[in-house]
Amino acid sequence: MKRIFFLLVLVMSLILGGCADSSYLEKNGTASGSDQKSESKSKGGETALKSVSKSENSSKIYVQIDGAVKKPGVYALPADSRVFVLIEKAGGLRKDAASSALNQAEKLTDGQKLTILTKSEYKKNQSGEGTAVNPGTASSGSAVSGSEGSSGLIDINRADKNTLTTISGIGPTRADAIIEYRTKNGPFKNTKDITNVSGIGDATFQKIKDKITV
Repeated sequence: MKRIFFLLVLVMSLILGGCADSSYLEKNGTASGSDQKSESKSKGGETALKSVSKSENSSKIYVQIDGAVKKPGVYALPADSRVFVLIEKAGGLRKDAASSALNQAEKLTDGQKLTILTKSEYKKNQSGEGTAVNPGTASSGSAVSGSEGSSGLIDINRADKNTLTTISGIGPTRADAIIEYRTKNGPFKNTKDITNVSGIGDATFQKIKDKITV
């Protein structure tokens, strides 16, 4: 009898021990699964944040402005911003700025630098008196300087009509066509792209290629 009783106790101990192990594994298995799901969500969140951050960076441009503005400097703006947005960021125009000659609706590009001319500088530029100040970007007689680089080449992405017509072979009609093209299609990526403008072919490009830049 003692042997039988001992065997029964041993069997019951084994059964109870097995149930306990099963319960422990089930609990730990569930916890492990929860940890994996939590880790997966965490990684997914990090990827989403990186994607949003990258998207935000690509939708910004950096533009410098100086001259007749209250707060000259470099500003980060949303892509496709216009000149008037940059002027507002720079605290607005000074009283001596040639505001009536500005094309404030012009689109800005990343890395662009604008110098707002004073009224006296603009008058000198128009009359040809005094030190020459390069006129600006999109419109004829613009009060934004920066169309000619330190190399003396004309920047066809920023030059206005008056400046473009100083290039041999580019008259008023072709200058208008250049401005219309870049307004519709954005800035030229290279000087060769100017041949996409109506009225400007390879022959004209060969004559002007050493006088222009982007």
